[in-house]
Amino acid sequence: MNSSNFEQGEIVVAPIPFSTHTSGKIRPTLVISKKEYNNKSEDIIVLKITSKVKDYPFDIDLKENNLISGTLKQESVIQADFPVVIEKTSVSQKIGKISEQKLKEVKQKLKELYEL
Repeated sequence: MNSSNFEQGEIVVAPIPFSTHTSGKIRPTLVISKKEYNNKSEDIIVLKITSKVKDYPFDIDLKENNLISGTLKQESVIQADFPVVIEKTSVSQKIGKISEQKLKEVKQKLKELYEL
């Protein structure tokens, strides 16, 4: 996979560590780092996506109609409170991209979480 063409808002599959860092899981993630960063770095910054909906205050619903490309296996949530830096080489595939409206919602949630 070309390691320099990741865009903010893309959904990619990669191994993501659990918060304990003892192990991890291969899962879908949302790229939140901007293209300029992604083109210059060996890493990307992503948010974990999970189908285990627990209604946490910083989860963002993700449904099929929130995508402009790709498909979801099931309704999920983007966890804004779990940013992870991963190596671009660890990404196994791209599976879609969220809409601009959904990306704005993610950015707003991040602003609230980090008081930006």
